[in-house]
Amino acid sequence: MSNRAEADDRSRIVIPRDIREKHGDRYRVVELDDRVELIPLRDEPIEGLRDAVGDAFDGKSIDEIKREARDAE
Repeated sequence: MSNRAEADDRSRIVIPRDIREKHGDRYRVVELDDRVELIPLRDEPIEGLRDAVGDAFDGKSIDEIKREARDAE
């Protein structure tokens, strides 16, 4: 799916409603060499991590994942 957006006179870009309804209202803006990407931010970052890595954390609670990450530092 592709939509077009342009910045207004105050440099704001409006994200189309159908995209906001699907992905939410908060995004990380990532500047790459040849483009800019918007990455949806989840309310709970660990849940977003679960979405990104699939079943790698199956069977572990969020507290266990956090504890293991702290211990690995």
